[in-house]
Amino acid sequence: MMLYDAEVVGSDETRAVQRLAAEHPDWITVLEAAIAVASRSGSGGEEFAGSSVLQELESRAGHRQWFPNLRLLVTYGILEKSGETTRGGRRAYYRFVNHLATGAALDLVRGSMASRPKPALSFIGVGESSGTRDTARRSGDMRFEPRSWR
Repeated sequence: MMLYDAEVVGSDETRAVQRLAAEHPDWITVLEAAIAVASRSGSGGEEFAGSSVLQELESRAGHRQWFPNLRLLVTYGILEKSGETTRGGRRAYYRFVNHLATGAALDLVRGSMASRPKPALSFIGVGESSGTRDTARRSGDMRFEPRSWR
């Protein structure tokens, strides 16, 4: 593979991981666990079971997390399904399209997510406009940050 081809493939992986982080940020931990499982199983071309990714997630978080399958990562072009589903449809095997490029893209996205400041919301309120309580005129100066819903 030529260097140009490797950069083009890497940029596809970067775009896929960036889209995943923007559209499904909770799946970044799933991708991290999948990379860890694939690294333990050998080279990036090795196949691994989706259930082993769930076990890795459970060991990292300390509690059971439920993700029904890894098809979302297949949809983004990060993983590909390897072979048939076994054990009566309960176990699927996957492999990375490009293991090294996905790991580099994940490091890049993780760095950009950490350095990105959270946008502050400006609060525009309607209130009494008499004397010193002119809330409407001062509303641009007030800072409002709602509580996290998570």
